[in-house]
Amino acid sequence: MFNSDRPKISIKKLKKSVFEQLLSIVSILLFIGSVVFLVVMWSELPVQVPGHFGITGEVTRYGSRWELVVLLIVGAGLYLLMHVLEKYPHLHNYPIEITESNAEEAYRISRSLIVYIKNIILILFALMMINSMIIALGWGEVIGFVLLPLVFLGTGLPIIRAIVKLMKLNS
Repeated sequence: MFNSDRPKISIKKLKKSVFEQLLSIVSILLFIGSVVFLVVMWSELPVQVPGHFGITGEVTRYGSRWELVVLLIVGAGLYLLMHVLEKYPHLHNYPIEITESNAEEAYRISRSLIVYIKNIILILFALMMINSMIIALGWGEVIGFVLLPLVFLGTGLPIIRAIVKLMKLNS
């Protein structure tokens, strides 16, 4: 189950690219900014805030403003879980056989995928919180109609890219 027979490579050898480092900084700052925005605006928020959006971005359900805190906790929790998972690429699931000769590059591709996904998730949770708060405060609509495409593109494209790279590595 945990593929303990796979080669183990020091995570220090699998350095993050400059883009990955920049993405991490931007996502963390945006998330912290959304938390600060939530704390500052908490007393101004109505009891009911948008809790769900339809495919076209329209609000389909309202819920307690505490749901924004749930978004915060889930987003941070997913980020932390994936941050830990990123450190153990030999435990990841691969569509190819991992050998001594391809392990380092396969692990780099997989670790990079986890970095992209965890940061995109953090950005999406921050944007969902901000969007719900802006609508609840009556300031307009910001990203409701583009949120679903952002989810699919932001998570789907890095996965496809990683699979293609891994398949090329296997050939």
